[in-house]
Amino acid sequence: MSDSDQNAITNPDGSFGKRGTSRLAMRAGITLSLIFATIFLLFQMVDSNRADTTIVLQSITGNLSVITEPGPYFRFFGTPHEYKKVVAVNFTGNNNADAASILPRIKVRFLDTSMGEARGVARFRLPTNEEAMINIHREFGSMQSLISNLMERVVVETAKASARTMSVEEHYSGGAGQMTLDFDDQLRNGIFVIEQVVDSIHTSEEETSGEGKAATATSEETTLRRRARVLVVKKKSKDGTFIRTKNPLSDYQIVVVSASIEDVDYEPRVDERLAAQKKAAADEALARQNLKKAQQEAKTAHALGEKAIAEARAIAEREKLEAEIKAQKESAVAKINAQREVEVARQNKLKQLEILERQRKEAEGLEVLAKARRTAAENALDPQRVFDAKLAAWQEVEVAKYKYMSQAQLVPQVQMAGGAAEGDNALTLLQLMGIKAASDLGMHFDQIGHVSAKK
Repeated sequence: MSDSDQNAITNPDGSFGKRGTSRLAMRAGITLSLIFATIFLLFQMVDSNRADTTIVLQSITGNLSVITEPGPYFRFFGTPHEYKKVVAVNFTGNNNADAASILPRIKVRFLDTSMGEARGVARFRLPTNEEAMINIHREFGSMQSLISNLMERVVVETAKASARTMSVEEHYSGGAGQMTLDFDDQLRNGIFVIEQVVDSIHTSEEETSGEGKAATATSEETTLRRRARVLVVKKKSKDGTFIRTKNPLSDYQIVVVSASIEDVDYEPRVDERLAAQKKAAADEALARQNLKKAQQEAKTAHALGEKAIAEARAIAEREKLEAEIKAQKESAVAKINAQREVEVARQNKLKQLEILERQRKEAEGLEVLAKARRTAAENALDPQRVFDAKLAAWQEVEVAKYKYMSQAQLVPQVQMAGGAAEGDNALTLLQLMGIKAASDLGMHFDQIGHVSAKK
């Protein structure tokens, strides 16, 4: 600004005039407009991409391009369309869940027409190649349209198809895992093509009548006794693989990352029925347990009875064996005692016989002695016997005496004078003593013959 212009817009006291103020405001506005225009043009020219997002950019000429790398990119007045690389469809009923799509719980119908509400999550990964993403953008135009018109519809249909293959009792009694597997499998590869097969189940009434009664019922009565059961069978091709519907996700190269059904909330009447069945099953289990307990107690009682019988039999056998051993022992003892008594009797008899023999001999000896005494008494009166006895005694004495005295000369020989022959008249002392002994015995030799004659 020149000095003349400065002087023109200022007052003599140095302050700005009205004209100067307006010019300054105009210049400030132009400057701010240029700054905002520059910023706007900068944002229109350059933008930034996030790591979890794929951008389909439509230029001002209508061309489409795909940006998958995170960071700034050259936009140049083009229109960006953001697509999540991984899209989560949450149907747990939690409105505060962190997911690209939040659905209420999916209503499903089981094979037995029972209703329930399935809860779960499915996650999908979008393609990263440019051609597939441009195809998705041309078909749906935005991520929200892709989710609502394709992903949510596929999730709902697959969840319902997974429930149609089983009854609510089968699901309740352990089929929840199979339902989750079917949900994941069908979401990846397509929904199973199924067909219904009606099977007839014979009731117990018909079975009883077939066993115990004549088969005279009509076909109508037989039909009334049957209960139809509908079975769902997955159709298979000739090569044994399951026949499936076309998977719409495969047309856009969308891959299933994970899919699961966490749980199914049954309708109230199903809960009541399941509770009744559960109670009935519990009662049946309790009855079965009581039956097994009673059977076990019966077996135990039977086993205890057999044990008691076996013990009683063993005791009886032992007592019998002990009685037999005792009887054998007593018999042996009795036999030994009898033999001992026989031996004692025999010994006693022998002793008695010895005593009798001794008594007999003593009696005989006494008789002999008495006889001898009688004989001696009789013989004592016989002079000849008395003489013979005395003579024998005398001879014995004399022989002994002579045998002793013959060893010495006790008296000298005396020879008498008178002219007699030598030895005739001479008597020895011994001869004299013999005569003296005979005299002492009172033996008179002249009487011996007389005595004998008298006898």
